[in-house]
Formats: sequence, C-alpha cells, structure tokens
Amino acid sequence: MSTFFRLFFLIVLFSCHKILAQETLTNESIVAMQQAKLSRSLIEDKIRTSPNKFDLSTIGLLRLKTERVPDALIDVMLSVATHRDVLHNNDIVNLYQGGISRPIITRKIQDTKTDFDLSTSGLIQLKTAKIPEPIVRLMMNPSPAASSVEPAPAVAATPANKTISRTAFSKETTPETATHPGNLPVPTLATFPEPGIFYEEFRKKGEYMELESTTTNMAKSGSFGEALLGGYTNGASGSTQRVGLANKSSNFVIDDIRPVFYFRFNDTRKQMDDVAEGFWSGVSSPNEFVLIKANTSGRGRQITVGRSSAYTSERGVTGNTVPFRFKKIATGLYRVYFEQNVPAGEYVFFYNKGSEQSSSIKVYDFSQRSKEK
Repeated sequence: MSTFFRLFFLIVLFSCHKILAQETLTNESIVAMQQAKLSRSLIEDKIRTSPNKFDLSTIGLLRLKTERVPDALIDVMLSVATHRDVLHNNDIVNLYQGGISRPIITRKIQDTKTDFDLSTSGLIQLKTAKIPEPIVRLMMNPSPAASSVEPAPAVAATPANKTISRTAFSKETTPETATHPGNLPVPTLATFPEPGIFYEEFRKKGEYMELESTTTNMAKSGSFGEALLGGYTNGASGSTQRVGLANKSSNFVIDDIRPVFYFRFNDTRKQMDDVAEGFWSGVSSPNEFVLIKANTSGRGRQITVGRSSAYTSERGVTGNTVPFRFKKIATGLYRVYFEQNVPAGEYVFFYNKGSEQSSSIKVYDFSQRSKEK
C-alpha cells in the first residue's frame, strides 16, 4: 500500500510540474491565438509575461504578415524578443516589398544589429528598390543599440561635447525601474543648433534626440451618436472636434517614466510652430504647449481639441492632459520635466493656441513604453 501511495504522489507531482511549467511562445503560438480570436489585449499580456522563442527575422516577419498578425502584436513581439539576426540591405528591400509597414521596419532597424551597405552603389540600389527616403535615413543613423560595431569608450559629457540624435530610443534590455537622474550636466543654447523639442537620453549621457513634428488635419466633428443626439436637441448637446494622427503609435519611442525634454526656441519665436506663413506665430514658452495622452483604437491615435454646440464654441484642450513643469535655462531654452510618473501610452505635445486651430495642426508625438511594476 505504501508503494502505491508513493507512486501516486510521484504521478501527481509530475502532473503539477507540467501544469505549472510556463509555456514558451513561438510565432505559431501568436498565430493560433489570433486565429482563435482571442482579444488583442489578452494576447499582448500573454506575450509580455511569457518566455519566447520568436522568429522575427525577415522571413519570420513576412510569415507573420501572411498570417495577418496585426502590427500591434508584432510590435509587442519585437519589444520583448532577443534579436540575433543582422540586417542587410536586402532584408529592408524584402520587408518593404513584402508589405511590412514602415513603423514595424523602423522598430526592426532600431532593435537589431545592422550591417548596411550605404555606399554610393548601395544607396542607388535602395533607390531603385523604391525604399522610402525616411527609411534610408534611419539606416544611415540607426539607434545606438542597432549598430553592428562596438562603440568606442564614452567620453565624459560636458555641454560642449553633447550630441543630438534624430532617431528614437530603442528598448533593448533596459530595466523598467531605471530612474532618470536629475543631476546631468545642463546643456546650453549651442547644444541645439535648431529650434525644436529634444528628449534627454539619460542612458547615453550627453545625447539628445529630437522629436520630429507631425502635421495633421482637423478630423470631422462629432460621432454618429453625437450627431443623432444633436438632432433630437437641435444642436444643444454639441459635438467634439478631434484630430487624427497617422499610424497606431509614434515612431519616436522612449522607455522612461520620468522623461526630461528641452524646448529650444529661436530668436524670432516663429520657426518651431510655423505651418504656413504667419500661422501660429509668437510661440515663446513651453507654457503655450499642453501634453496630451492620445486615445488609441484600431484606426490609430486621436486627440480632442475643441467642443461646440448651438450655444457655445470652445477651442483648446481641456481633458486627458498630463501636467508638466518647466525651468528656464537661458533665453529661448527651457527644461521640461515631470513631478509624477508618466504612464505608458501615446503622447502629443500640442501648441495650445486655440483661436487659430482651423486647418493644419503641427504636433510633436512620442510613445512611452515603460510600465511601473
């Protein structure tokens, strides 16, 4: 009898071990969950909390595209996977001609080691293959993590040798608990040769990355529900004015729960916010901007910039904003920082001069990927 119980105990122990053993995800796992119509958020959580052996090589990405795995899931897979391949020109050509979206190609370049041929003949071949110029520019200056060449020993950073990068930070193995230090050397006006908004990459002391502007158009006012309610109330219920942004996420990605930005204005206080001649002139301080957490959906990102009804018309952002503080460093140069952690999400710096929001809108967007434990 005792032998029977010992055998029974071993069988139960083995079964429990099998149950508790954590699954290692593969591309096939993601395809199976997608085809079973599990919710996207559930699949994303599964990806983030499970070990993986994803094949995110050029062939692997093309197969995921064939299986109709959405970009949002592929992006999460890229963010957690270890990239062992090395990208060459033909990989970029195959990805682009295979229908892989630009944001995914951008993320792949930023997260992977590269060995691109950017000689004159290499650039001509990329042009012949119709690779878009923004992708070629990124190939010429990928993120530091994507370089196939070991970097030289770092030089102690001083305001004189700080550098500016125009590419977004790529998440590799940075711990989520990393804290943005508050004692980095203070830059000067000479650090930023042009007006703009620059992120302070604290992991690379002395490097600043410029947020590229995105010009949008005013979206249609209101939704079907608002239109229906407005019909019953003769317009008293009102409608909202929304702005849509291209792509489901920004190409500029940071992993920093307390990011620091520097706003650099020029002497005329016009260039940074110009869309057309005489449009939005007079910007002079970060106080004229708001930071908005964008709403995201299957159609992309969206921000609300006004509301109107039969009796009122309001311009400017009032909700879903994130407070920030700023300090003047020099004439035309401000440090923008946060006193509370910034949750993961899609964000937009928006020039909040409501009286002139009638057509084109220029915004500065970024994705914050880091999550608090």
